[in-house]
Amino acid sequence: MTNPEGVPNRAQLLSVIAHARAGALDRAWALYGGLDVAADPAALAVKGRLLKDMALQAEGAARLRLFDDAAQAYRQAAEAGGGTYPLINAATLSLLCGAGDSARLLAGEALTRIAAHPDEPETPYYRAATRAEALLLLGREDDAQAALAEGVALAPRAWEDHASTLRQFAIILGAQGRGDAWLNAYRPPRSLHFGGHMAFCADPAPTDLSRDIAAVLELERVGFGYGALAAGADIIVAEALIDCGAALHIVLPGTVEGFASVSVDPHGPAWRRRFDAALAAAETVRTVEPAEGRPDETMIALADEIAMGGALINARLLASEAVQLLVMPDDASGADGASARSRDAWSRAGRRQTILHAPREHIDVPADAESIAPRHRAAVLAIRVAREDRQAGLDALKAALEQCPAPDVAPSFTGDDIVLAYDDVARAARAAAILTGAAGSVGGQYGIAERVHDPFAGSVRLAGRALDLARAAAASAPAGTACVTEDFAAALAVAAPEAFRPEFVGELGSAIDAPPIGLFALKPQR
Repeated sequence: MTNPEGVPNRAQLLSVIAHARAGALDRAWALYGGLDVAADPAALAVKGRLLKDMALQAEGAARLRLFDDAAQAYRQAAEAGGGTYPLINAATLSLLCGAGDSARLLAGEALTRIAAHPDEPETPYYRAATRAEALLLLGREDDAQAALAEGVALAPRAWEDHASTLRQFAIILGAQGRGDAWLNAYRPPRSLHFGGHMAFCADPAPTDLSRDIAAVLELERVGFGYGALAAGADIIVAEALIDCGAALHIVLPGTVEGFASVSVDPHGPAWRRRFDAALAAAETVRTVEPAEGRPDETMIALADEIAMGGALINARLLASEAVQLLVMPDDASGADGASARSRDAWSRAGRRQTILHAPREHIDVPADAESIAPRHRAAVLAIRVAREDRQAGLDALKAALEQCPAPDVAPSFTGDDIVLAYDDVARAARAAAILTGAAGSVGGQYGIAERVHDPFAGSVRLAGRALDLARAAAASAPAGTACVTEDFAAALAVAAPEAFRPEFVGELGSAIDAPPIGLFALKPQR
């Protein structure tokens, strides 16, 4: 598994890392064991990462021992020419295993190396953040704060890098018995889920409402917004987000034109012009499957669920907070509408939200005469069956399925996968966690699922796009792991944030003949 020089190639190391990120640490460690790593700093750094991940899952003496082993691996990587990155990791891991003197010694070496090698191929932010970490390990907290402030000033919008640093610093401060409240000054902006009612005239615009929305965005220090773009409150909030420099992430049910035909165009050309302008200014525009046809209430609710999850996932990625802003009517007319459902789903988890009240204006909107066949949301799972011994794999999976929550669409075998579905995404996630122990890999998609009655088998079966995406996720998942689509991960972030922690591992693209779709490893919360 090495090239002619006896050094692991990049593809081999990336395979190890991919398994580790997906949560298959045993498999990653087995793959790593086949590499010749004696003097390769990149491979030794991967070893340190694996041991660190294993330590985070362990407890007591085993945890300390694994942190110590990880520190030694990173130290060897530094000595083999790996630069400052493995050196500072060795220092922090030494602190975590209780070797404070070694941590301070290595931190001092890191500072010396940074000063002696200004041409080291790292970003200006990373150099400043590494210096700040070394100073923090040395107990020089004021100097560490100054160095971190310098790094943030050098790359003010490198939000993911800032978040990674803040997580590392919180761990260090916790190990030192120090408070970490000062880190909040460097935390990335908040993520916002937004929505509201549609009964507004486009001209004149409700200036008081726009002013109130802008005040909320400033008070909450919002940098990212997630929602739809219907006429009325959606567009008004989206315009305020654009005006304050926030990144606007639009989530639409179905295609752009299909959504506009239902939720924008009936309200007049002025709203359509504002819709088009906001759409053009958006950072991203996601259209939720299925793409064909006009969206109905089920699709609209699905897109809103995914928008809420998008805000939550982004906030977790950036070590920040997600908040909600809704514009509700000032009477009881919206008590059971989409915004009310969003309000209740958000508040049930104890998350912070702001409700602004604005009266419904009288708008003449043409009635929608088109009948749309009912659609159903479902969490579809596909379990990959090993080809080497299909019968043994099917028997093992049948036994595992008996330990799972009862599915709403019974399992069926496609020849390569077993597929089943749940109406509830949290129950599907629990089943996926059980099945990973008995399957090669598990994939999941949450969305509109087509159900057909199979006259040959005499049972209900799954068909269509949701099934294709679940199977593609299973085919892409490393052996022994569960990987789900971005829509599944977003819905799960809303439904069961305390139980699961989906982590981004890559994208589905060519395998599904569509724009790339995020793929997330399904991991239990530690």
